[in-house]
Amino acid sequence: MSVAEASPALLPLQALRRAACLPPADFRLAMRRLTGAVCIVATSDGQRLTGLTATAVTPLSAEPARLLTCINLNGSTFRGITESRRMSVNLLATHHADLAGRFGGAGPGSGDLFEPGLWETLTTGAPILRDALVAFDCVVDEMMVAHSHAVMIGEIKAVQLHPGRHAPLLYADGRYTTLQAPGDTTP
Repeated sequence: MSVAEASPALLPLQALRRAACLPPADFRLAMRRLTGAVCIVATSDGQRLTGLTATAVTPLSAEPARLLTCINLNGSTFRGITESRRMSVNLLATHHADLAGRFGGAGPGSGDLFEPGLWETLTTGAPILRDALVAFDCVVDEMMVAHSHAVMIGEIKAVQLHPGRHAPLLYADGRYTTLQAPGDTTP
């Protein structure tokens, strides 16, 4: 039997849109299976720094060099990026797990988020993590609001590659992890 023969008739699109949405708990459980690279998205308005841990980051185009990230509308990072129109996206290595937790809200509740890292600026003035695997320095080219988040398209103005070889920090199944070579027993 072919797929076409096994498939029921398609419902009208309007009926699908009126149908109940996936419950948030089911969405969160399913998304835990989607492994993502862990990044810190940060910005500065010239006086205050703000940032967050994100896995919703992806390349968009090479010419012009652009990436996109999704930022919650309710946070200070969204407000900071909206005001400054600049952001950095810092790809983390395994040794940055504590920093990722701190920017993700799982770290110490008080104090300066940026205190434990080595931060600098490149072109836009957004804070760059000096020892990130790669740091992208961006001007926000476009911003699209979709429900609780904004899709930020960053035009990359500068990039800083860390010269060392470190394993990338990943987030999967509700915890930080990394890639492991076949036969490698080290975490």
